[in-house]
Amino acid sequence: MSWREQSTFKPSSALVDEEKEFLKVAKKIREALKLEERQLKGDALEAKQLEKVSAKDSMVKEITALAVKLPSSTEIFQKNEDVMELLPSGARRDIERRRAEDQARRQRKEVREVEERKKPEYMCRHEKPIVGVVVSSDSRYLFTCSKDKYVLCWSLANPLLKCHATFAGHTGAVGALDISSSLRLVSGAADSNVILWQGDPSKHKSCAVVAPTAKLEHGGILKALKWCPFDEDASSGQRFASASDKLLSKPPVIAVWRVTSSSKIEQVLQLDKLPSKANDIQWAGGAKTKLLSAHDNGYVGVWLAEAPGSLLKTIKLHEGPVSSLHITADGAVLLTASLDHSVAVVDITTKDTNTLTTYKANRPIRCVTVSPDFKAGEAGGGGVGG
Repeated sequence: MSWREQSTFKPSSALVDEEKEFLKVAKKIREALKLEERQLKGDALEAKQLEKVSAKDSMVKEITALAVKLPSSTEIFQKNEDVMELLPSGARRDIERRRAEDQARRQRKEVREVEERKKPEYMCRHEKPIVGVVVSSDSRYLFTCSKDKYVLCWSLANPLLKCHATFAGHTGAVGALDISSSLRLVSGAADSNVILWQGDPSKHKSCAVVAPTAKLEHGGILKALKWCPFDEDASSGQRFASASDKLLSKPPVIAVWRVTSSSKIEQVLQLDKLPSKANDIQWAGGAKTKLLSAHDNGYVGVWLAEAPGSLLKTIKLHEGPVSSLHITADGAVLLTASLDHSVAVVDITTKDTNTLTTYKANRPIRCVTVSPDFKAGEAGGGGVGG
């Protein structure tokens, strides 16, 4: 910005008529004051000069009438304080009161405009990279989260995807997302918040902007969220697990939360003694419900998912960071993707957790999934890693 743009100086052409007239009268008043000062010192004044002195009071009345008509945003008052002091005290109070009222009115208008600009609008697409994708259990809708701070719901009814609704409430990049079979949607972002949404598209009009159902100040940068598949219909509420990265003084943690029927979010347990941040998490069954976590040191952690929570086992599977976890539909096999260019396939039905096979690639693997009929070492079932 140049000094011309920064300057508050107004050229005469930018002044309103009342401002121009005010400046003319102010100039005459100053001339009269100087003549009056000379007169007090004993100087002899000419007839025309005496007329100017005697006209001072009438000019003060004239400039008072002009002052009350000036716009409250004018800079004339600040630049002519010597003349303003000549105005009656009542007139000055009225001017200041009007200016204060106008200023308060402008501030309220600015606040409304800022709020209006911040008000979320329906989005037909994301404006920044998509970092998470989940599909509803009936395969009718796709949910995506993005660095643009939004979650979008897409209809899969036609080959060309159409955005059905915009979920707005985060103030940071949304990096974690999951949808339950009962269509409860949960998202987590770099703003350290976890938000619960009504994810059932039938509850929202087409092109709607959806507000949060509940918000949780989680802390840290959210990396993963997973609904528990074992208590979808539990009367005591549905659980979900969260994993977050370090942010300021908040260490990386894994936590389990319960959502009540009234959408209140309650913490069940928190695990904060982690070897490193958890890049991904998955629920696992068995005699007791467990949580599996993926870490940068190449290990997968096995945790008791019931309070108070404890580390049951660590499994060394990779030489590089474990980036993603996937459990087969029957809950028997764990697949892990790693930046060491490999995918490990692990039997999790026994305590030995034996590695069944390892798939090698020519690039880092960041995500892995398989078809429902996948069988390790058998032909037919398919898997995808990338």
